Amino acid sequence: MTCQFNTGTDYVDLKNSALVIKVKVNGTDYSCGFGQGSACNLLRNIRIYHRSGTCYSNTQRISLWRKIYDKYTHSPAWFQTVGKLMGYESGDVISDTAGADTFTAVIPLTHLHPFFNPEGGVMLPANMASGLRVELDLAPLAEAFVNGTTFASQPTGYEITDCYFQTMNISLMDSAQASLNTVAQKSALEYVYKDVFTSQNSHPSNTSQLNIDINKSVAFASEALAVVQDTASLTTLLEDSFDTDYLPGKWDYTLGSNHYPNVKVDDSRLAYHNALLTFDKLKHSTKETSATLASFNVTDGIYSVSLERDTALALSQSPVNASRALRFELTFDTAPTEPQLVTVYLTYLTSARSTLLNSRVDV
Repeated sequence: MTCQFNTGTDYVDLKNSALVIKVKVNGTDYSCGFGQGSACNLLRNIRIYHRSGTCYSNTQRISLWRKIYDKYTHSPAWFQTVGKLMGYESGDVISDTAGADTFTAVIPLTHLHPFFNPEGGVMLPANMASGLRVELDLAPLAEAFVNGTTFASQPTGYEITDCYFQTMNISLMDSAQASLNTVAQKSALEYVYKDVFTSQNSHPSNTSQLNIDINKSVAFASEALAVVQDTASLTTLLEDSFDTDYLPGKWDYTLGSNHYPNVKVDDSRLAYHNALLTFDKLKHSTKETSATLASFNVTDGIYSVSLERDTALALSQSPVNASRALRFELTFDTAPTEPQLVTVYLTYLTSARSTLLNSRVDV
């Protein structure tokens, strides 16, 4: 699916904007839902371009990253309000009964991709928003939906009946617009956001050793997290592909000669502690999370590390380059009997500097 923004000279208030998707599932005598995920399950890959052709982001499997990020950054109350609109925790929300074969999801723009959730909470400048091109790749039926209940048959496919961006446009007063245009023309407007690099790796069955190199050079890497999925769950409606177990083992990340953490993690409680540390839940007790220790082992398992020197300091993330390569090593306590798909996400800061006509991205 492709959209080109037509916002003119308006700024976009990203926190009050949303993507609306109406999805219809085809078939008879079925009932299905999004499992542990949301309607973001449908959006597998996303690409964002400036009107001049500059690529702001090309993120693969953003749907799985979104589910993990939401579970670790939002409270249970959020999941019952905004999350409910996105399709979280709704069970079998779509069936073949009259009027129930279509689901309407409202996805906040800030939850579509971190590009739309910039540092400092600024609005999207007019010289970036006007003509902005967003491309969304849809996921296969078996990956997006799960049908775990007992019914005579399963869905045969799905279709998007309606899809649009509902943006809140802000028209600035003339003097403010003229001042910003002058800055954009002389020195460019800077827009700082987080981007996500995805590394997908197949892991064969009955193999206990896993080594993955994250081949991406960035100046400010925020965090890295790995997720292990059964390959079979991506091709069947009877299993939830977003239900990520934590498979016990000994693991760590190496960045150059440094080990994160200093001692290999060999227990699920230590792994959960690292997950809370990655999302800064230990320093700030007011920051809630929906991922509990119990859910960590069965539905929200991740292998994560924070690469920031300190979350209280701006621009304190760690550089990753050819001489300081990032590597993930995991030795399973018990080798998986089925093939696995291991996805590693590297989140890093990106700066887009935009003039009135062009844009440049620095990582």
